[in-house]
Amino acid sequence: MIIGRCERITFPDLRLCMSAKVDTGAWRTSLHVDGLKMEDGKLNFWIGDESNSYQFNDFEIIKVKSSFGKTQERYSIKLKLKIGSDVYEVLVSLSDRNNMKFPCLIGRQFIRKYGFLVNVRKKNIYDRFKKI
Repeated sequence: MIIGRCERITFPDLRLCMSAKVDTGAWRTSLHVDGLKMEDGKLNFWIGDESNSYQFNDFEIIKVKSSFGKTQERYSIKLKLKIGSDVYEVLVSLSDRNNMKFPCLIGRQFIRKYGFLVNVRKKNIYDRFKKI
């Protein structure tokens, strides 16, 4: 299956729809969050203001290395990711992407696992609202 350099995606678990950059230079999929906190062993994060918050019991702390060689620890959760009409499971690291154009990156781990090919000349191939 072919995907474009950016796609409209949905995270059904979070009830979020957004544009995501398909990044063959990134290993993991990353999602922007505005805040994170741990309470009673549970991961709480929010996107926008704290009224749009989520809580997860099942999460990991992973080490992520930037393209500059800097390593940082991030929280990571499993989410369902919908592209077009298909739903996939993906491990998503949570980070501050506030200064980035896209709130979500889809990395090579996802692309490889599900056998996608990236056509860098196209975008929003699976956007169901796109006019044909």
